[in-house]
Amino acid sequence: MDLMNLTPVQATLIATVVTTMVTTSTVAGTHLLTRTRERRHLIWNRRMDAYGAAVQSSVDLARMRRDTVERVNRESYGDTVPDLTALGLVGAQVEMFGSPQVADLWNEFYAAVASWKSDLDRVEGRMQVTYGGYFSIGEDYIDGGSLPSVPLPPTAEQVQADNRERFYEAEDHMKAVDARLIKAIKREARFQRPR
Repeated sequence: MDLMNLTPVQATLIATVVTTMVTTSTVAGTHLLTRTRERRHLIWNRRMDAYGAAVQSSVDLARMRRDTVERVNRESYGDTVPDLTALGLVGAQVEMFGSPQVADLWNEFYAAVASWKSDLDRVEGRMQVTYGGYFSIGEDYIDGGSLPSVPLPPTAEQVQADNRERFYEAEDHMKAVDARLIKAIKREARFQRPR
């Protein structure tokens, strides 16, 4: 086909085909880029929702912990047991949409909460720690020697003092883990243009 001898109809058809191909590829490319950008924004929004729920849970738990520590300091133990089931749901959101670093910190936070609650249960008497042990009578006793010394079990006051000390250590650990979690969330939540 000689391009110099094209009829106006042929030239129009060729121009139409080329224009249609360029337009179609532009529309398809724009659609793919838009869909990718919208997906990134959707993931970003879900991540921020999960982080918002994590921060809110942390703040609510910190307030509840502060009240509980005051109650333990006054030695006015109660039957109020913190309900931590909502933390599991927030943890699922963080696992699905959060970064691996924040998800790891959330798991550490959750473990610290469980430890703190366990220590609170010991202090308030919902969980008993038994001190037990056994001893064997050695050959010296059989041969007429003295009885081995048997350690006396700790008194109730000693057990409670140990429980309170463990509880205060768990509270300090909770504060540190909580601060690391919030700091990591704040660092990631600074809005950045998705790449």
